Amino acid sequence: MLKRGISVDWKNAFQNHLTMLGDYWVGNADPHKMALAPEELKRLMNKTKALNDQQAEIEHAVVQAQNVQTKDKREDLVIDYSLHTQWLIKKQNDFFLEERLEDRQAVVRSSRLVSDTLAPLAAGEEQPLPRESGDLAPADVRSRSYDRLAAVRYADLWWNRRNPHYPIVSDDCTNFISQCLHEGGIRMWGNPIRNRGWWQVQTNWSFSWTVANSLCMYLSKPDGVIGAIERAQASELVPGDVICYDFEGDGRWNHNTMVTAMDASGEPLVNAHTYDAYHRPWPYTDSPAYTANIRYKFFHIKDHV
Repeated sequence: MLKRGISVDWKNAFQNHLTMLGDYWVGNADPHKMALAPEELKRLMNKTKALNDQQAEIEHAVVQAQNVQTKDKREDLVIDYSLHTQWLIKKQNDFFLEERLEDRQAVVRSSRLVSDTLAPLAAGEEQPLPRESGDLAPADVRSRSYDRLAAVRYADLWWNRRNPHYPIVSDDCTNFISQCLHEGGIRMWGNPIRNRGWWQVQTNWSFSWTVANSLCMYLSKPDGVIGAIERAQASELVPGDVICYDFEGDGRWNHNTMVTAMDASGEPLVNAHTYDAYHRPWPYTDSPAYTANIRYKFFHIKDHV
């Protein structure tokens, strides 16, 4: 039952807002007429600019609300929901499908939707201790073949879901990439010391398994079990490789993605968790965390070690 002063027409206001979001992507809506905060408008503009710079365009867009829940807050109706957006993008006479799933919160007041923002992320786990010395895994653990097709298939299957057979953590980006690598055949090592190796069990895991900065550090190790080589640029990567992101450029790596496809110009498309993404262009210029100081590391995972 809605309180007095909260319109029963909230569904119409909410649906009109979603329709405008969808129309914006195909050039049929003015973004300044939508109830979006300045940083949200900037994200839309950044994605549009990135597409224009790449001479790509959105041919079709589908915007849907999922898991919609409402609650009264004084004179407002607060709507918690997940926004599933699909873009069919044309680039150099080739097409690819990009998808995102974002948790959001909208507010309706007096039959009008007055705000719509990303839901705040839960704080992620930090690595409080330096990595121990003596981290060299035995040769029989490091010896392996990497099935990058299996890793990519896993990334595509679970890009917007959480696999209950792996740890469930609040900030899931690195946990997801670790899962993809493991499904590709990378062996775990180091249990039970959290700042050694790369491993997980259902109730415990290494920092390198779940912490973005720790995984980036571990990928940089020439003798780690993952077996990675840093490349100079993204175009040198192939599906099954990993990109790390330092959004502020302060040396603390914040995010990780897996390359799952290449676009028509040979640039990677990536899958990721936290703000779940499927075949997203790798630079992340439309991320809420993006800054002009962003830095990247590009890691090729060896096929054989």
